[in-house]
Amino acid sequence: MSSRRIKSNRLSRTAKAKSGLLKDICPLCLIEKPLIESHLTSKGIYPLVRGEANDIILLNSRVIMHTSRQTKDLLLCQECDNSLSKNGENWIIPKLARPDGQFPLLDILEKLPPDAEKKEFKIYYTAKNLSIDVHKIVHFAMGIFWKASVHSWAGHGYTPKIELGPYRDNVRVFLRENAPFSANVSLTVFIAPRDRALTTIGEPCRGKARTYRNFAFYVPGIQFVLYAGKQITNEIKQLCFYANPEHPIVVYDTSERILNIMEEMKQTAHKSKRVQNLFACMASAMHQTGV
Repeated sequence: MSSRRIKSNRLSRTAKAKSGLLKDICPLCLIEKPLIESHLTSKGIYPLVRGEANDIILLNSRVIMHTSRQTKDLLLCQECDNSLSKNGENWIIPKLARPDGQFPLLDILEKLPPDAEKKEFKIYYTAKNLSIDVHKIVHFAMGIFWKASVHSWAGHGYTPKIELGPYRDNVRVFLRENAPFSANVSLTVFIAPRDRALTTIGEPCRGKARTYRNFAFYVPGIQFVLYAGKQITNEIKQLCFYANPEHPIVVYDTSERILNIMEEMKQTAHKSKRVQNLFACMASAMHQTGV
């Protein structure tokens, strides 16, 4: 399926959607139905990352700004949007990191000792932890990667946020529970240590790998990294949270990597003075804590 050739016209399309007049092909079920506003990053995550004045920080290659807006657009039918919530979002959102230091998913993970450990990381094989719902975590992550691959989310233009190439439709059918997970796709789950869990949102973006495609997004306390291509290394495949029957999760401090990505975005994006001051404060705080 080609990427959606719909150029956003939020006022007219939203008005039509609310009146029930807007029908289009839902890109998940491929059936013509009324479309609703869908979120790229799950709606329930936004309250976890709001700061002063109930604002969040929006970061992408075009703009860095404080905003009360959420990344959403008319994309899915009601049934498909509900399926993403039921099969992943509803399970994982209550378990994400909180600004007060609570991190329920890490609490669940640490009920059992790590299966491998070095100074920099710990690996937990979650197949033996009955409190970890592997399918719900995978469905949540792949849903966000897939939504980023079929829509621009920019308010204009046609280019999807990320490009999964020949694997996009396989992910779509996997989310519909009608296809196996592709052998040429690997999903790694990194959970931050409690004192390094940033309560922010990092929307899906392309990494720098050349022989295969790599993408990442971040929700409070968790970074999901997706690899796609025939040249994925065996080391990457061994850490695939889905395909490896042990379902490994890596506890690793990704905060420096995420802040580096934010710094790269900052070089090209338009930013307000308020955001420039915020970045300066963040850099100072992270330096003082040794990150």
